[in-house]
Amino acid sequence: MTDDAGVVSLGQDGVISKWTRNNQSHWQWAKLLDAGKEDSICFAYQRDRIAVAFPRVGVKVWIWIKGTWQPQRSILRQNVTSIRFVEDGEALIGGTSDGVLWYCEVPNGTLRAYAFLKSKVLHLDVNSSGTYALVSQSGGRAHLVGIQQMDHKGKIEQVYTANGDTGGENKLGAGAVFAHGCRLVLFGTMDSNMLVWDKAKGEILCGYDHDGEQVQAVASCDKGSNVHIVTGTKSGLLSWWKPLSTE
Repeated sequence: MTDDAGVVSLGQDGVISKWTRNNQSHWQWAKLLDAGKEDSICFAYQRDRIAVAFPRVGVKVWIWIKGTWQPQRSILRQNVTSIRFVEDGEALIGGTSDGVLWYCEVPNGTLRAYAFLKSKVLHLDVNSSGTYALVSQSGGRAHLVGIQQMDHKGKIEQVYTANGDTGGENKLGAGAVFAHGCRLVLFGTMDSNMLVWDKAKGEILCGYDHDGEQVQAVASCDKGSNVHIVTGTKSGLLSWWKPLSTE
């Protein structure tokens, strides 16, 4: 949520929930909406907009209008595996099981294919300025793809791939994310090390050693001079890391 005010989640029952902290130790739950009983794959949330992807019916969109979540026109693209709001919520980008990266304005835009990447898209991240997407795919690869400037839309600027135990979906965790002012990319593991990449050069700079643990989630938060990287392992270990200096 905006300013880290809480957490929004999608349950297996299709319910979108909001958790907000009312003091240092208590969290309050509230139901935002019921997206439906059909199996959902992923969702995106930004301020007054929610989108949920379903394998057969496409992407359903809701906008908060006059105190209620009102359904909008769906995006009729099947087999969507990851979505993210861009342009301050005015559009969505998405990836599919057959490797298509697409873009569509919300709520009444035209679906446009930006790139054809051949293998299943597992995860999307977008840099703070909204100019690039990190597209994580099956097979242990991530692509840096332009999504804003006309001459860069769909252009692959960099590829991140390494030999090691990055080959399967289970080894990739939550996929590639930007870190440290979008100068670094966190993606993949090698010998239990979470790999840290130079975004521009596509080179591995270092690894965060998890002592045999399997990393399955990673997050980065930049707030001024405070930069935090957090990783989570399959066994439930959370670790905080100081980002590598890029200066």
